[in-house]
Amino acid sequence: MKNELENIYHSKINNLNFLLVDITYRKPHLHFDIELAFVLEGAGQVITQEQCFEIKAGQAIIFNSCQVHELSSSDSMKLLILQFSSEIFKIIFPQLDKIYFESHPFNLKNQPETLKLLLQAALSYFADDKNNSLRTHGYTSLLLDRLLSISEYSILSSSEQNKLMDLQERMERISSYIHENYDHKISLEMIASHEGLSRTYFSHFFKSNFGINFNEYLNKIRSEKARTLLSSKDNLLNIAYMCGFSDIRTLNTAFLKSYGVLPKEFRKNSVLFPNLNYMTFNQDKIDNQVFYSDRGSFDILPYYLEKNFEKTSSHF
Repeated sequence: MKNELENIYHSKINNLNFLLVDITYRKPHLHFDIELAFVLEGAGQVITQEQCFEIKAGQAIIFNSCQVHELSSSDSMKLLILQFSSEIFKIIFPQLDKIYFESHPFNLKNQPETLKLLLQAALSYFADDKNNSLRTHGYTSLLLDRLLSISEYSILSSSEQNKLMDLQERMERISSYIHENYDHKISLEMIASHEGLSRTYFSHFFKSNFGINFNEYLNKIRSEKARTLLSSKDNLLNIAYMCGFSDIRTLNTAFLKSYGVLPKEFRKNSVLFPNLNYMTFNQDKIDNQVFYSDRGSFDILPYYLEKNFEKTSSHF
């Protein structure tokens, strides 16, 4: 299965991220974070390296760090997604690094205590107040405790853990180097030398583990940065330069490949749909997703608290 490394930005809270998203298709990908995906509405299919599962509203699934997974739906699924790094529990629960979850759907609707913690954690995350980080950490810790009591998992052996950690560390070094230098001229040869590897070996390693070649990955990172800058008043040429592109044409080409729209169209959509972070469209199996903004997510999620629980506290 072709895989792609997804770059997760913990922009609000260190080592933790929530997303509310409508997904028709998300191509095979992996990331360093552990991910819990809960289906609020709709149904679809989940494919991992090992198996293919049907998943529907009320069910959840956990993906491990660096585990390839693919999501698809004939109509669209509304998912609440929690992504977190094991670093968040490094001091209080270091055992998490040895835990490998069995990635198959389980019914979370029949676990009201766990479901309520998930929704409360998400609402705290999306809330715009000074204490949201503290509450989100607290709810997420309680949520993980509940997940460990209701989910199936195995404990990695020392050799399995070391092998996984070696891979993660190398991929993180490479990814970090690109993120820190994307706005400069960098090359495959430079990073191969940095890792003490030959160009040929490194090129094979990169394609095998990141799912795309080096230049495609670099352009994806630069496109992601451009996306964040499109909400500013900078013109497209300045944005192109700030992101490491040589001109608007190369920015347009890379951005269109990543998001299915041109930068100027994306900027227009951001004005027309302020509750959405960004949209991508299905063109020959590229990602087809709609992400909700923090404000939009915060407005939508209380409906699901009220739907699943008769009495909803005004405090998260």
